[in-house]
Parts: sequence; structure tokens; C-alpha cells
Amino acid sequence: MDSFVILLQLLIAAAMLDVWLIRYNSPGFSRGGNAKTMAEEFRVYGLPDWFGNLIRFLKLTAGGMMVLGIWWYQFALVSGFCLTIMMMGAMSMHFKVKDPVYKVLPSALFGSLSLIIFLHYLPS
Repeated sequence: MDSFVILLQLLIAAAMLDVWLIRYNSPGFSRGGNAKTMAEEFRVYGLPDWFGNLIRFLKLTAGGMMVLGIWWYQFALVSGFCLTIMMMGAMSMHFKVKDPVYKVLPSALFGSLSLIIFLHYLPS
């Protein structure tokens, strides 16, 4: 189980880096509304630019914390919780602008994976 969880942590971290650094200014199939970039997507949702910058910082930080969580589980626990909440927020924004379901799937997937990480490291 531990190898699988570590693989999930690395997958989540890679996805955060990909979306929020590499493809930040590129079109993607799951962009909200007709947005071509991440900044445009936040405008589609009616959110201010500063909020998009905050979410970018938080998601990149959470991705880094997922990697640190391989050695110190507390980082993965906090990251899993935070990413679960943020992905729920992302899903709600897609629903707000009435995006088709396929645009919601990435946030639903990574929200679910983050929840798995959180529950795995949650002390019993």
C-alpha cells in the first residue's frame, strides 16, 4: 500500500506542477467556459486576479508538500486536506458556469486522489 500511496503523491505533485507552471498559459480541454489560459479561466468564474495568484501559490505549495510527505507524512496529510478542499472549489466553479461534465473530471479525479492521501495519513 505504501508504494501505491507514494505513487499517488508523485502523480498529484506532477499534475500541480504541470497545470500551474507548464500549462498555465496554454489552452486545455478542461478550462472553464471558453478560457484559453488559467488567468482567463478565473475571470470566467468571476474571480479576481489576486485570487487566481493565491490558488496558484497554494496548489504549487501543496504539490511540493506531497513530495515532502514521502518522508514526513504530516506534509502529505495537510496537502491532501488542502487539495481536497481546493478541488471541491474547482468543481463548484465548473458547475457555476455550467461547464460540461468532462471539464469537471480532472478536479474530481485529483480531489478524490487527494482525499485518499489525506485519509491514508489521518491518525486513527
